Amino acid sequence: MTTPEPAKRLQALPRYLFAELERKRAEAEAAGREVIDLSIGDPDLPTPPPLLEKIAEAATNPANHKYPTSAGMPAARREIAAWFADRFGVAVDPLGECAMLIGSKEGIGHLPLAILDPGDEVLMPDPGYPVYFAGATFADATPVRYPLRESKGFLPDLEELDRLATPRTRLVWVNYPNNPTGSLATGAFYEALVAWAERRGVIIASDAAYSELYYGDAPPSILEIPAARGRAIEFHSFSKTFNMTGWRVGFAVGAPHLVGALVRLKANLDSGAPQAIQTAAAWALKGFLPTHGPALRAVYRERRDVAVEGLRKLGCPVSEPGGAFYVWGRVPDGERSIDFAERVFDHTGVMLTPGVGFGEQGEGYFRIALTGPVAAIEKALHLLEGLAPWKAPHGVASSSSR
Repeated sequence: MTTPEPAKRLQALPRYLFAELERKRAEAEAAGREVIDLSIGDPDLPTPPPLLEKIAEAATNPANHKYPTSAGMPAARREIAAWFADRFGVAVDPLGECAMLIGSKEGIGHLPLAILDPGDEVLMPDPGYPVYFAGATFADATPVRYPLRESKGFLPDLEELDRLATPRTRLVWVNYPNNPTGSLATGAFYEALVAWAERRGVIIASDAAYSELYYGDAPPSILEIPAARGRAIEFHSFSKTFNMTGWRVGFAVGAPHLVGALVRLKANLDSGAPQAIQTAAAWALKGFLPTHGPALRAVYRERRDVAVEGLRKLGCPVSEPGGAFYVWGRVPDGERSIDFAERVFDHTGVMLTPGVGFGEQGEGYFRIALTGPVAAIEKALHLLEGLAPWKAPHGVASSSSR
């Protein structure tokens, strides 16, 4: 008996990078090896107790034991709209321009199915989050990658976007604070992007999952640009901000026709995030984020500084990220990113993410997730030093001599 093949659209996808990393880690740990996993962006910190208390309280309310609505609870959406107005200075209609999600990944993956037709083209960053490619592929749209170059601060070159765009181009993805590079976008960039999208008739999808993880000035929302209100949708997540990756809750805000299309699709595919989790997550934006946010950013800032300083002392070319909780460094000259990551893991047990997993433009780079304590990051750096993958800059002492 032959085993049926999966759908061709599924076969068109590369193996999901992070599932492969999880498999490799499990195999190593089953074999008794110590693993320092700095590859996957899953916070090591627990969901804060006040949030757990709110979830437990809401879970005992029988009203939350029923099917949730696809768009989300009106009360939760009103809380989100109030936070959005306070954080970004943008007034959104909680019922028409806001929807709850089962994590931002769900919304990002479903948006193309809601708004694209077969053959439509989608511009997406390279390097970039793999779900942009998967979502376009599942919608039978054509993914078109645009490069993010270090020389441009990992921002899109709008002239290059214009050369890549065709009459079939319907959607462009942007992601700031950026995964995997940690780069930021300015209001001026968004203004120029919106003007370009208006001229081209293109929808903008902004992935702002890391909007509350930053190390300087708070990043803007693309919806702060008035002209974006009719052609943009923005995705936010509670996963990283509140260490809630396992609770699966996020939200989308934006143009009513885009949010409405996404909700209409969701009505046919899922029943929404559990109401107890929606209630607690929405409360957290107003009732907990003002104290939690600065404390969490301080934790990641310390980790970032340890990682960046340590890598530089090893001779690794690395930029200081302005947001998110990743460090994006260069692999040694002449080595492929996947070979480097495998060599590091085989010799040290340290798991890094090869840059090519985020697209061809990620070749030559690797990503560290700051999702381990400072002690683990320091140990990983010490093991990397023993492997001596880079030539340390002249006159810089190694970390072991401190």
